[in-house]
Amino acid sequence: MKTVVWAALAVLIAAIVACFALDRFMIAYGLIFFLITVLTAIGQVYGIDNHLYLDKKAREYDEKKRR
Repeated sequence: MKTVVWAALAVLIAAIVACFALDRFMIAYGLIFFLITVLTAIGQVYGIDNHLYLDKKAREYDEKKRR
């Protein structure tokens, strides 16, 4: 899965560079906006996963402390 994501990221960056080289600035800026949007969404998902993990660990710690 990770190799697919890295390959897609490489293709997207290559497409952005190619669009700038071919004077297709609007398409390039659209791809940059798409890239930033996707990276922000991925960051939010990982943040939620991190909070869930920390909450689970805190509950486990509280249960051990009560015993």
